[in-house]
Amino acid sequence: MISPITLLSASAREQMVNHDWYPSLLEHLPGAIYVLIDDCIAYANPAGLDLMKATGLHQLIGSKPETFLVARHHETVKQLLKNPGSPNTPDRQFYQCIRLDGQSIDIEVQSRQFSYHSQAAILISVREAAPQQGATAKVHQLSQSDPVKAKANRVQEALHHEKEILEMIALDKPLSHILEDVCDRMERLLANGSMCAISLFDQSTQTLNFGAGPGLPEEFSQQLRNIPIGINSCSSAAAIFYNRLTIVQDIEVSPIWEKFKSSAIAHGLRSCWSVPITTAFNSVLGTVDVYCKETHSPTDDEHAMIVDACDLIGLAIDKKNMEQSLEESEERYRSVVTNLSEGIMVIAPGGQIITSNPSALRILKIGDVNNVGRRHRYFKRIFGEDGQMLKLGDDPASFVFKNGTPILNLSTGVELSDGSVVWLLVNCLPIFKKSNASISAVLISFTDTTEVRETQRQLNFMASFDALTGLPNRHQLNLRLTKALSDAYRHQQRVALLFLDLDRFKNVNDTAGHAAGDMLLRDVSGRLNSCIRSTDLLARLGGDEFVIIVENVPDAQFLRDLGERVLAKMRDPFLIDSNEYHLGTSIGISVFPHDGSDAATLMRCADSAMYHAKESGRNNYQFFTTELNVRAQHRYALETNLRRALTEQEFLVYYQPKISLETSRIVGAEALVRWQMPGMGLIPPTEFIPISEEIGLILPLGRWVLEQVCRQTCAWRAHLAPDIVVSVNISPKQFQDPSLCKFIEHTLQETKLPPSALQLEITEGLLMGELDLLLPVFESIKKLGVSISLDDFGTGFSSLSYLQRFPIDNLKIDRSFIHKIPANQDSVVLTHAIIAMAKALGMSVTAEGVENAEQMLFLTDSGCQEMQGFYFSQPLPVEQFEKLLQNNRQL
Repeated sequence: MISPITLLSASAREQMVNHDWYPSLLEHLPGAIYVLIDDCIAYANPAGLDLMKATGLHQLIGSKPETFLVARHHETVKQLLKNPGSPNTPDRQFYQCIRLDGQSIDIEVQSRQFSYHSQAAILISVREAAPQQGATAKVHQLSQSDPVKAKANRVQEALHHEKEILEMIALDKPLSHILEDVCDRMERLLANGSMCAISLFDQSTQTLNFGAGPGLPEEFSQQLRNIPIGINSCSSAAAIFYNRLTIVQDIEVSPIWEKFKSSAIAHGLRSCWSVPITTAFNSVLGTVDVYCKETHSPTDDEHAMIVDACDLIGLAIDKKNMEQSLEESEERYRSVVTNLSEGIMVIAPGGQIITSNPSALRILKIGDVNNVGRRHRYFKRIFGEDGQMLKLGDDPASFVFKNGTPILNLSTGVELSDGSVVWLLVNCLPIFKKSNASISAVLISFTDTTEVRETQRQLNFMASFDALTGLPNRHQLNLRLTKALSDAYRHQQRVALLFLDLDRFKNVNDTAGHAAGDMLLRDVSGRLNSCIRSTDLLARLGGDEFVIIVENVPDAQFLRDLGERVLAKMRDPFLIDSNEYHLGTSIGISVFPHDGSDAATLMRCADSAMYHAKESGRNNYQFFTTELNVRAQHRYALETNLRRALTEQEFLVYYQPKISLETSRIVGAEALVRWQMPGMGLIPPTEFIPISEEIGLILPLGRWVLEQVCRQTCAWRAHLAPDIVVSVNISPKQFQDPSLCKFIEHTLQETKLPPSALQLEITEGLLMGELDLLLPVFESIKKLGVSISLDDFGTGFSSLSYLQRFPIDNLKIDRSFIHKIPANQDSVVLTHAIIAMAKALGMSVTAEGVENAEQMLFLTDSGCQEMQGFYFSQPLPVEQFEKLLQNNRQL
């Protein structure tokens, strides 16, 4: 029987159209309802709040379902939310729900998508899952409910473990205990017989070391130390190397385990996978390693579990590293302050010593700072640099307390409690309170300068006095002699200079030793002092040479009497270590103004007279005469021979090749003059050039050399070396010759030598002349097209301003720098600097004195263009140099 259809009244239909009853319906539904907008909970009905054990909607709004839904795979919940109600999504899905009170329940979930105010939303209805009946239900329960429950239980257990590990970290448990506990807990969570270990990464050595692994065999664990990072040792080393998860399913066939494969197999380990432990700043701290006794790869859940564990382990390791770093930093600062030779002390406003380092206690001779208490108890008085005593309230610390102004580098003397005096270089700095600007303490740092002051006093003494005898030295002698000559000139008096040299003193040193010689010299100084007046001066020049200055000399007889007294005193035997020594004294005497008007001339004349006394049998005195000046005679002989040598053509020009460090070929030469003196052989320029300059022979000699060089260079360029450049040394006196530039121009024209083939070498001393006189000469030479080289650069008055003022084309690095490279680091640095500076200024560089291959290679690598030295060739006469050019041409 069909029941009749009852039609609704008009009022009832109107109420159905009105939506006001919808919210009431949702509020009274027995099933839990949730609305998601942008994948976050935006609404839950009372049944939904009750299911989650929430007391209010505010506890759920904004939460994501992933936070309380647990599925077999992590992506399951996300897939559910992406495609709700689609054909690929099951109509009903089962999850484990973790409620706000921490309890978990099995739930059945359905989801549908709808639009709310033109915005996509998802409606989720949830109810507790009912037990299923029959075999199908049991299978479904095993495949759905059991895994979910197992997962939920593991999550609960993992959260519990995480809480306990965090407590261990907070309680500052030893890192080794924490790591072992983590390994043990991971093994229980995995529940598949796996063994967990943790390896720690040493950034400084780039190695891994075993950190923890209670389940691993002890013998195998001992091998996991100092493992270098790489791909042929083990999984952990490879994980660090690649900085990613490294899975080795079968150790026996994996090349990653090449080094430890046999050991791992022997201990029953077949698979391993390692996950890097990193900090928030991606610094690698180590790895978590999971070992299995059968071939195995981690599941998603196992991987996720270990990744979570890595965060905890990283936190523990990072915390310990930071604590260790902080302790080491504090220890470093403590060690620095403790080991400072400088004294450090902090003083309270009342004068109490708050703290101090050991150096402060040592310098101030304080045994126990606690017994001292106040600072005024460890010293008697304080005085300034001028020796004036300071009152207690005027001392540096009190001044800083009063004014709040630091005191820096104040020299202060302190008389300590034992009566000794120390000199301190003091710094006083105020320490302000954070709360206000008042001074809470004063930091005093001080350096003991007592020894420095004493050393300075000794240096001042040594600058003017002989350290062995205590007599005035050469410096003091020159000062006194200059003053004596000035006074004698003003008062029309005579001053005598006695130059004394001990005879046979060398025999004492050779037979009795230098200690005996020193004792004898002190005895000699005492005897000589007894022979002179208080107004006279006795000085020691060095070795066995002494000088006596006699002022206001009445006559020659007075000097003869003085000479006789000295000879008589020195005639007595010297007793040294029970041995007698007999010495003689040769004395030379010069007198102002007869023998000279300046100190240097008087010294030279007295020295000449002394040598004549030695030649006259020793142990006598001689007055200076011109005929007795042996050195003057020798000088005269050299001067005479020099003048003759130029006319007799006894001078020769030798050439030392310059080698290009880029091509290893001869590109130039330096012309060096030699004197072929009859009966004496070759005389080096160091002996005759200075005399030539003094007697005015340097100009004609220099012109002769320049003519010879230009003529010879022109011939070589025509037949052997078309690009060779030869340099000629020009002395300062030549440079001062007004006709120098005209002579160079005339010589170049006469020999038809291109100006670019000639280079003039000058020394740094020449540049010290007047700029207004030198610059026109430089400019004239440059207009001719002749280049200029600065010889022996770095040994004289080197100045960058000279290089900037004068048009210099080439720098020659002095052999004193080259000789010590590459062994001497200072020479290396200076040579690099000279080459770099020359390049920056557009100059070429030539290194002289190159003697070995190491020096040549260093110069080549440093960018030097040319070299010359005995490593390639010594200076050669014309014939031999031509053979060298011929061989160079054939290369």
